[in-house]
Amino acid sequence: MPINAYNIEGKARRLGDALPPLVVKAERIATTVMLGAHGLRRAGPGETFWAYRKYAFGDPTQRIDWRKSAKADETLMRDNEWEAANTLWLWVDTSARMNFKSAPASETKSHHAQVLGLAMAALALRAHERVGLLGSGNRASYGRHVLPKLAFDLTQAPGNELPKPNRLQRRSTILLVSDFLMEPEELLNTLSTLAESGMRGHLLQVNDAAEENLPYGGRVDFLGLDIQARYRAKKVQTLRDDYSQAFMQHRQKVRGMARRLGFTFNLHRTDKSLTQAVLALHQVMGPA
Repeated sequence: MPINAYNIEGKARRLGDALPPLVVKAERIATTVMLGAHGLRRAGPGETFWAYRKYAFGDPTQRIDWRKSAKADETLMRDNEWEAANTLWLWVDTSARMNFKSAPASETKSHHAQVLGLAMAALALRAHERVGLLGSGNRASYGRHVLPKLAFDLTQAPGNELPKPNRLQRRSTILLVSDFLMEPEELLNTLSTLAESGMRGHLLQVNDAAEENLPYGGRVDFLGLDIQARYRAKKVQTLRDDYSQAFMQHRQKVRGMARRLGFTFNLHRTDKSLTQAVLALHQVMGPA
């Protein structure tokens, strides 16, 4: 067997071995969080009850709730929830920064980000929505085959590129999962382009506990992950206050630009529950 073919087959086998646990974990979280149909939360054609309203001239009489009307002493209509299909576009940061893990966390930021993104994709797929990987150039799709393919494509995604819109349909939702520890101007340009497309946008920032509180002491060497950089702190505890202030200021910048553009902003720390993070995000991203 030629050496190139051998290498490709070996890489594919390693990736294949790693994917099932990732997908299974995401599916398990989605099962826990799943609370019912993911509709658009407004009156329209659908099977889920939405709200009562007064009868108006021209309304179909078969939708009158006669029992409720008798109790209320007025004619009431049953409106169902409009469950039009939506499309979820997902982007998960795979840059070198995401490989960081400190002692309290059992997994890297990258692992958490991938599981969170795939769990949200699983919820969308269960609601019969289409899901696609933003920037991949591939169409969004639905069905049981989509989640394993998304997991595989995440391992192949370029690690240092912010996403670009591609084939975004109306009624689409965008979910960006990252630590967002990047230049604010670069991030703002990307978010502005996405916002101009008219899509609903959601940001989920994933951080390690050590990135927030800098728990180290004494002499510490800091090595750059995205770029070749090295800094030696003789007494790292003397930097803690300034570092924490700068870190929180950066987070507030990201949160602020998200709000100005009409995007939501959620947080997850890698020493916290993945299920709780998905539940919180599902409540935000769910029916508007």
